Amino acid sequence: MHQVTERLAHRFAQTYSTDQVAETVTTIHHRFDDRPIRDFVPILVERFARQQLMPH
Repeated sequence: MHQVTERLAHRFAQTYSTDQVAETVTTIHHRFDDRPIRDFVPILVERFARQQLMPH
């Protein structure tokens, strides 16, 4: 998740602090805690975090 956070923090640096991005990534990552298949979790977390961080 560190790499996901770094990529998104860089992409959204003009809008959000690194801490805000990290909090978003962590929150979304925890949604997958009880899921049996973990292979695609980083991809899904990055996708959902990017959607949540995009300005509306």
